[in-house]
Amino acid sequence: MSMGFHREILALEDEDLERFVRDWIARKTSDYVEVQRFSGAGDLGRDIVGFLTDRRHEGPWHNYQCKQYGRTLATSSALLELGKILYHSDSGEFTPPTAYFFVAPRGMGRDLEKLVFNPSELRTALIDRWNAVCAKKIVTGQTIALEGSLLALVNAFDFGQVKRLTVDDILGDETAAPVLAKWFGADPGPAPRGIVPLDVDVREQLYLGQLIDAYGERAGSPFDDHVAVGDHPEFGEHLQDQRKRFFEADAFNRFYRDNTLEEDLEALHDDVYHGVSGHYRGNHGDTLGRIDAVMSQAAAVTPGGLLARHARVPVKQGFCHHFANDGKFVWKR
Repeated sequence: MSMGFHREILALEDEDLERFVRDWIARKTSDYVEVQRFSGAGDLGRDIVGFLTDRRHEGPWHNYQCKQYGRTLATSSALLELGKILYHSDSGEFTPPTAYFFVAPRGMGRDLEKLVFNPSELRTALIDRWNAVCAKKIVTGQTIALEGSLLALVNAFDFGQVKRLTVDDILGDETAAPVLAKWFGADPGPAPRGIVPLDVDVREQLYLGQLIDAYGERAGSPFDDHVAVGDHPEFGEHLQDQRKRFFEADAFNRFYRDNTLEEDLEALHDDVYHGVSGHYRGNHGDTLGRIDAVMSQAAAVTPGGLLARHARVPVKQGFCHHFANDGKFVWKR
């Protein structure tokens, strides 16, 4: 799914690229306690920042510098951005970033790429070309000399933490899928089928307990457990169908929580819930009658949204057992 969106990312305007990257980085890793976007004249060389601790700029942090050009990122532009961030670090605005990423969808020029992959050469290039590309461009109306504590910081900085991120890197990252869905309506594709375990899973206890009670109500005497129901000539297959539906929905939920935005999945759940709630609240001969009526209606619900095309009948029916697990439904009323 992801690899088809080169053109869309390359077409993003500068600010949109920053917002896209912010959305992506916020999902990419759990290492960050906070992700912030800095923009405008006061960004001090920062674009998207991932803070690794609640000390924010007083602790370790990563900078994602977004560069959307009609060409590859040039060496002079990259050196200027590095110069800015190190100058403002030396000025006490923040600690130096512990990692620095150039997000350049079109990639880097060959000379810059060579420097990034040879960190000591990148440091040397920044020092040697400081006067040409940095000195008069960091602060308007000032010439910033590379000397004293600033020079010491440049020499101490770990240029091995300067890395590139291209459009291929973004699209090759599985955590980008929900962001592509948000920005471009990317279809994540079908979810894997659910697999029903032989033994009852701990997650099944709530809805399964209600089902066992419903079978006992219909039979006129209670069942000890799901094994007893499974051996019953009338209810055994019915129980297996319900477990299959539960795990189809479970696999669906797990897949799309990882590959779309949470609101897409919530919208689908909401459509199914409202599509069956009238039948759930209706009058039925017994609890099993209510369950069967809801299952029949769930099969007929036609939801909308990004995930609707992938919501097969057993998935929609399985949602209803998840509603019972979550307390939205209580089968015996």
